[in-house]
Amino acid sequence: MPTEQIEKTKFEDVYKAFLSSVDSFQLAKMDDQELEETLWEWLDAARVPFVNYKIVDFYDVDMENKCFNSKLSHAEVALLAKSMKLEWVRMKKHSEDVMNKSLGDRDYNAVQGYNYLKQYSVMETQLVNEINKMINKIEYANSKIYGDMA
Repeated sequence: MPTEQIEKTKFEDVYKAFLSSVDSFQLAKMDDQELEETLWEWLDAARVPFVNYKIVDFYDVDMENKCFNSKLSHAEVALLAKSMKLEWVRMKKHSEDVMNKSLGDRDYNAVQGYNYLKQYSVMETQLVNEINKMINKIEYANSKIYGDMA
């Protein structure tokens, strides 16, 4: 009896979606191994908000083959990519915050020209709101969860 092969989503699919949404010279300078390790760290952190996600278990992964043990929808790939972007923004915001504290407010503003910290905070809030809306739309539209109400 032939075993049915389940289609799986590779981490690379999520990475591509994430990378197409950011513009970073730091990422471009990394070698392949460093880039993959960094992307995995962000993907791993990006899964945390979805512990209670009802449709797919984002923690059910095959680390050897670098994939999820299920086929994610395009919306779920986009959701994880957006969550990775949120992690990237938080990292950038933290870096700016550290720089601000080390230079002092006046010197930081003079060196930077304008306040990146504020922009990253606004972007962080927007991403959190977008992710929450996407989760609601995806889960509400799933008939397995809501039956005929969807």
